[in-house]
Formats: sequence, C-alpha cells, structure tokens
Amino acid sequence: MVHLSIECKFTDQPTRNRLEHPLLAVLESVHETGSIGKAAKSLGRSYRFVWGELKYWESELNADLIIWGRNHTGAELTPQAVQFLSDVSKTHVDLERHVAQIKNRVEECVSALKSASNATH
Repeated sequence: MVHLSIECKFTDQPTRNRLEHPLLAVLESVHETGSIGKAAKSLGRSYRFVWGELKYWESELNADLIIWGRNHTGAELTPQAVQFLSDVSKTHVDLERHVAQIKNRVEECVSALKSASNATH
C-alpha cells in the first residue's frame, strides 16, 4: 500500500502547487526525453541512479513502469505508467486550486499572528 502525506513548508520563496516525488520526476523526464540517459542528464543525476529508481519503484509498486529490453536506442514507459502520469496531471489541476486556498488561509493566520505579536511589543 502506498501512503501519501502532504507537508507544509514556510518559506519566503515561491512554491509550486503540485505533488512532488522523485518517481514523478523520473517518469516525466523519461517520458519527455525517451531515454534513461537523457532523463538522468536533465535531472542532474547519473544513469545508474535513474535506472535504480525505476527498478526500485517497479518492485515497490509491483507494477511495470518501463518497457525494458526492447531496443538500445531509448526507453519507453508502459501504457500503465503513461496513464499514471496522466492521472497525476489531472490531480495537479485539482490540487492547485486547493493549495492556493490553503496558502491564502495560512497567510491570513501568519498576518494575524504578526499583528498580535506587534501589538504586544
């Protein structure tokens, strides 16, 4: 079973309203580049790291993610992995709206906290 947790991070830098996970980054990069080597380069990782991540997640999820051994010219996601990325993309659309609402509420809470703190000093 896969468990999901969503964490809150306080920062003065802009943040993205999307799910972030190493598997998503690897799958997206392999899908976009058509190659494990090119995906590794675009992610700033080694070929061995990306290959290892794919093998690890295939084992962990008990699902095929890459069509292995078809040819030596590239890498192809399985139809299930492509569908997974599509479904996650749809989830990002829903999530963006909810995260924006949460960010606004937290900003209001932080502003109230600052106002209360400034009033006592």
